[in-house]
Amino acid sequence: MSADGLVDRLEMLAVARWLDAGRPQDGRIDLPLEEVTLDLDLTDGREGLLDLMAALGELESRGLITVAWPQGVGAGEAELTLSDELRRDARRLFGG
Repeated sequence: MSADGLVDRLEMLAVARWLDAGRPQDGRIDLPLEEVTLDLDLTDGREGLLDLMAALGELESRGLITVAWPQGVGAGEAELTLSDELRRDARRLFGG
């Protein structure tokens, strides 16, 4: 899978999780890393985690999300905050 393809799929997954979480006003969602690597069919272990972290970094550099690491970088789960723009686009596409 291309890096751009992974970034696009991760963006869609983040939006879907935000919608499933009831569209929190602050845009925050928790992203369990192990679960997401499975959802995105990434390689098990370190390689898949590194691919996921690179995709998170790309979305962050594009200003679509911010990433926090409550348990330390790469450990357990990431806390994402979807940008106002991304949430606005999701509302426009999915209603609300």
